[in-house]
Amino acid sequence: MLKFVRSICALSIFGLLSVSTVFAQSATSRITGTVTDSSGAVVANANVTIKNEATAVTQTQTTSDGGVYAFGVLPVGIYTVTVEKTGFKTFQKTGNVLEVGTPLTVDVSMEIGQVSEVVTVQGGTEQIQTSNATIGNVVEQKAIEALPLNGRNPLTLILQEPGVLQRSSGALGSGVHVNGARDRAYNVTIDGIDANESSVPNPVSNLYRVNPDNVREFKVTTNNATAEEGRNSGASISLATRSGSNEFHGTGFYFLRNEALNSNEWYANAQNLPKPLIKMHQFGFEVGGPVIKNKTFFFGSYQGNRIGFTQPVDQSFGVPFVYTPTALSGIFRYFVRDPKVEFRLDNQLITGNSPLLVDPRTGALRPEVPVCATASQTNCVASYNIYASDPRGIGPDPIVLPDLRSRPAPNSYVGTTSDGLNIGSFLWNPPTKVKGPASASVSITTSMIRTACLFAILTPNTTPLRVIH
Repeated sequence: MLKFVRSICALSIFGLLSVSTVFAQSATSRITGTVTDSSGAVVANANVTIKNEATAVTQTQTTSDGGVYAFGVLPVGIYTVTVEKTGFKTFQKTGNVLEVGTPLTVDVSMEIGQVSEVVTVQGGTEQIQTSNATIGNVVEQKAIEALPLNGRNPLTLILQEPGVLQRSSGALGSGVHVNGARDRAYNVTIDGIDANESSVPNPVSNLYRVNPDNVREFKVTTNNATAEEGRNSGASISLATRSGSNEFHGTGFYFLRNEALNSNEWYANAQNLPKPLIKMHQFGFEVGGPVIKNKTFFFGSYQGNRIGFTQPVDQSFGVPFVYTPTALSGIFRYFVRDPKVEFRLDNQLITGNSPLLVDPRTGALRPEVPVCATASQTNCVASYNIYASDPRGIGPDPIVLPDLRSRPAPNSYVGTTSDGLNIGSFLWNPPTKVKGPASASVSITTSMIRTACLFAILTPNTTPLRVIH
């Protein structure tokens, strides 16, 4: 599988570098604006150049008769806008932050003078977005890196957005609702490519895995989505992956979780059960840089998971009940009630078999619960030997009994699954292992065209992940 992925990536990169004209993926954002002079009149045929400050890649166009310019199909990043026109000073504005799915407007006012004179304006101030009426938020790379992420999944930050609610588990669907919409009413795209699981979609854990290293930022639109984003009534999540720049950089990481570092869970401790096991190893790296400076760049990342953990069996299968050793020997125990004299334990009236009659951990009768000494005694526990009382003397079934005895003895006598005297519960934490790469990505960016090895950029949830119970 890994060789196949590498082959696909190699073919994608070769195809990108060997052709002169390629269709780019759908735009992540755009920069527009109007150029005017000091009197407010529009300036036509002015040369407008934008430069990505990380890659030094530039694009140039001239303003229209209405003094308007527009650059589309722009990857997110920080841009410098430069405007030149004979008879005017050169205008240059730096630090224009372009976010995914959020058009940026940079209006320019030119001053009369020589082109050799440069008026430099530093950007970075917050701007009111007037291009559309969408309601949403962009989760930037700094937030993705700084905020705590259990499992290193940046999409879990969606749950912090206004209007987003996550219900408890236990039903089909993701349980993530946006402004009251159904939990499947959303759309997720990665670099403009659909990334939704069709049967039971989940915006937090969708078809492809992402991690904080290969995500630049993502936008969550919760209302009034534009035509580019709209598809469902819930949220629209537009995710942009990272790309290389003119500087080489790389990081490595290793995260460890181990039950030796944890205290026992409250409920497990109350039932005298051992602490749930967890041995989680997450490791990986990211690296990026130039292939040809100012022209072609690369970025790659890898994250691997080696996770072993346990969780209470009742969370998946309910509480399993088993027979007590006394019951398996053919002796049925029952509480004999006195209809005239109440018998109470822990302020509760006892009318029949109950877990209150026994120690919740061992199953032994509580000291205040007597054993019936005679057939006429009441408010006590009596016994009936099924095998000895059988007039035909058949005894236990030779097939069923060995199967029942192969099961463990009860370790809990609490809850509705236990009658306290003959049936108890067996609780344990079955082990589970998860092995396989969580995500791997490779991308090549050349000029303003970006392509990704889609078979490797985000490893699907199906293979090569292995879950072993």
